[in-house]
Amino acid sequence: MRIKRALATALTVGALTLLTTPVADARVAVPEAAAPPSVTAPAAVVPAGLPAADGHLYAWEHPHAGGFHCKWNANNANWAGCRNKVSDVWNNGYPGRSEDVRLFYGLNWTGSWVCLHQSHSLPDLGASGLRFFSAGAGQGQLVNDNVSSHDWVDAC
Repeated sequence: MRIKRALATALTVGALTLLTTPVADARVAVPEAAAPPSVTAPAAVVPAGLPAADGHLYAWEHPHAGGFHCKWNANNANWAGCRNKVSDVWNNGYPGRSEDVRLFYGLNWTGSWVCLHQSHSLPDLGASGLRFFSAGAGQGQLVNDNVSSHDWVDAC
């Protein structure tokens, strides 16, 4: 009986260790600029540990947080400086209401869209081959370098 308990405890501790192991591609949140969207220098990649949710959607010009980037903490109908120029996205929104982000092919939340769930990142949209899937203009087009607007939703 003691052996079974010891084995069960070891397995449980091992599972907890596995669940709390840091993700290698975690990102550091960049300080927010005065007016959204901000266009700043690239963010660094954290070697270990997950940063806390900060309520922002991040979008970078190049894969793996390369080049300039934009970030938003609310819906945005026109990505302006980042429109059709993004190859990396990260939803670092808060869990709960309005935690998921729909990325739209068109301006003003129009056309086809894809969903980016809370805490999910697509560090290389070009390599992922992800395509807009919902009905509307842009359906079937690659998401890489084709996002024009986004909105926050409870679930998608």
